[in-house]
Amino acid sequence: MLMMAEARSFKYDLPALRVLENEHQYLSYLMDGWHTIVLAFERDIYTEEEGHEALQSLRKLIIEFIEPFKNHTEKEEEFLFPLLAQYVGNDQGPVNATEEEHEEIDAYIGHFLHHTLGDVSHLSLADMKNVVNDAAEAFEVITVHFVKEESILFPMVNNILRIEEQDKLYEQLYTPIL
Repeated sequence: MLMMAEARSFKYDLPALRVLENEHQYLSYLMDGWHTIVLAFERDIYTEEEGHEALQSLRKLIIEFIEPFKNHTEKEEEFLFPLLAQYVGNDQGPVNATEEEHEEIDAYIGHFLHHTLGDVSHLSLADMKNVVNDAAEAFEVITVHFVKEESILFPMVNNILRIEEQDKLYEQLYTPIL
């Protein structure tokens, strides 16, 4: 079992952003658990038999990740993005790009789950590595996605939204993702 690294401090004082930052930290912790398996596949450390077991473990960890991740992204899409879009629009720009990344992440995870459904014992090591690449891509997109949200969208919330909007956003976001 991986131990959570020393807790990261928060960059933002605004309660609504603290909620999202905290969720990013938790989701990153969950991702680290399955990324370890992805890296092991990339480094060719598994025999075919070990690969089959690792693939099942990876699938289980990603399935456990999906619900909190979806709960997090749904909150952003329902509350944060529409609020920011009132100020910056959503036809293009950061809000649109962030929503598109959510779709891209869903596609990678969905593709991985589709190809690992049922019995995977017939997959060769090369086949497994190809399938695991979707999980690797999802990890990378999510990691960059969190950085973009925290460095582009969050400052916008801090700088553009009125106090009442920030308070309302906090009330909307302050719900568990588990």
